[in-house]
Amino acid sequence: MNEYKDERDILEKDIKALEGKSATYSGVRFVMFLAALAGLIIGIYDNRVTVLILGIIAAVAFVAMVFIHGKLSEELEYKKAKSEVLRRYIERFGDGWKKFEDNGAQYLGDDDLVARDMDLLGQSSLYQFICVAGTEEGKRALAESIRDPKYDIADIEKRQEAIKELTSKREFSMDFETLGVKTGMGKKKKYTADEFVAYCNGDDHIPAVFNILRFLLPAITLVAFILGIMGEINIGWTLVSFFVVLLFSWLFGGVAGQAVMPMISFGYVIEDYIRMFELISGENFDSELLNDIKSHLSNDSGALAAIRKLRMISAAFNIRYNPIVHQILCGLIMWDFHIGRMMDKWKQKNGQSVEGWIKAVSDMEELMSFAVLSRTREVSYPQVGANARVHVTARDMRHPLISPDTVVANDADFKGGATIITGSNMSGKTTFLRTLGINLVLAYAGAPVCAGYMEADRMKIFTSMRVTDDVSNGISTFYAEILRIKTMVEYRKENRPMLCLIDEIFKGTNSADRIVGATQVIRKLAGAGSMTLVSTHDFELCDLKAEDGTPAANYHFEEYYEGDQLKFDYKKKDGRCTTTNAMAILHMAGLD
Repeated sequence: MNEYKDERDILEKDIKALEGKSATYSGVRFVMFLAALAGLIIGIYDNRVTVLILGIIAAVAFVAMVFIHGKLSEELEYKKAKSEVLRRYIERFGDGWKKFEDNGAQYLGDDDLVARDMDLLGQSSLYQFICVAGTEEGKRALAESIRDPKYDIADIEKRQEAIKELTSKREFSMDFETLGVKTGMGKKKKYTADEFVAYCNGDDHIPAVFNILRFLLPAITLVAFILGIMGEINIGWTLVSFFVVLLFSWLFGGVAGQAVMPMISFGYVIEDYIRMFELISGENFDSELLNDIKSHLSNDSGALAAIRKLRMISAAFNIRYNPIVHQILCGLIMWDFHIGRMMDKWKQKNGQSVEGWIKAVSDMEELMSFAVLSRTREVSYPQVGANARVHVTARDMRHPLISPDTVVANDADFKGGATIITGSNMSGKTTFLRTLGINLVLAYAGAPVCAGYMEADRMKIFTSMRVTDDVSNGISTFYAEILRIKTMVEYRKENRPMLCLIDEIFKGTNSADRIVGATQVIRKLAGAGSMTLVSTHDFELCDLKAEDGTPAANYHFEEYYEGDQLKFDYKKKDGRCTTTNAMAILHMAGLD
């Protein structure tokens, strides 16, 4: 963390110096403008050549100052964005990251129960902690990888190589993250490339007749003007022709708009994409995935040249924000139709590649987000396999969302079958289940895990933790849990690898029914290819045996006392729990 603080302190000093310089340049620029204005007016009206020359010099100086000040403002904006990147890294070593605005809640669906249970998306989530994506497409890609990583073993290994390499490329990563932050600075609206990609993949084109008319109608105006100058016709016909062409442009503007309008929203972020293209294409990579991304965006692919051409078209289109100039150009040369034709040609040449370009940038942002873990936590890269008898082995496994200063590490060694975890209230049972689950999600996404060592088989993860009722649909908490358990049992029938993490099983019913129901369910779920971990206060479940006769493994968490103070070490221990602490907790709350 100290390296980020030191770098940010230096950067903040640079920012203050640049802000002072910017204020000075702004003042000098204003003085040059007044001097130029006064010099030109006095020099022309009083016929004073010396003053006129000084005014011209001041005008040139003003233009130069505008250019210099613009460059300075760009540098200042970049440094502020980089300072924000460093600030976010510093916050990740504590709990300040929980205030980050982007938490991925918009990607949570009603059926994303695992994501809710394990804090994968939403407030105080894994997404909120690691996301460095600046584009909406990058954010969506990260959310999808977190919500349901579907990578096979080969893909996981490739992703691990890419994330390792990005971790080692600190300067490149910081620059890229800075561009991502800069993308959102000062923008009140979120822009996506979806509409533009859809347009590029479509078959819409400006009808050929308009490609003829965009030359023919302005030519009539030009001929009328020449004939008027020659005295062959009344010069007024030139004005008539101008307004006829302008009216035509208004009436059929939608034809040109179908080619131009999809570019409007993308035009707001095109500069950011160009810088990202340039940064990626200028870097050397070793890993296969990163080189694949680069191949889509490098000079050899033509992507850079194409998107720069698109920037020129976008700039030409933006003339419409000067209504007088725009209307004159529409009346003279049917400006919008020429822009539309330029977009048509650009689309014919590059349209099929656009989606790949956008995806390449979002893939880089997604991979780079997972590299955040390596910079803020002690991590390792897990071995992920696909054995028929599933297992998980981990040493010093920690929860990535708990501050390194307070997190407690635990080992894990589980095989297919049932595991019963008992323990006192607040002792760490639920946190342990989430720690295992979130680290497995990271492992399956090809990311580093918060453990000294970890190996695991690929399994479909199911959870039953934050179970809530649904009053509007008449579903009680107990029935809601039944529905979750039913989903697990149905999947178990397919004999595919699965992991079930169940917290306080059937807590919504009486103890007698709970024990009977839990026993039946766990027996159905447990098996060589199904790993089932259940936390409970019901010690009767500790004697449970799976359908094949295999006894459940038992672990527990417990409390200890210092004087009359209740304490927890949050360490997983072998065997079943033998203590309770409900009365002590009531005493702590003043309810005894």
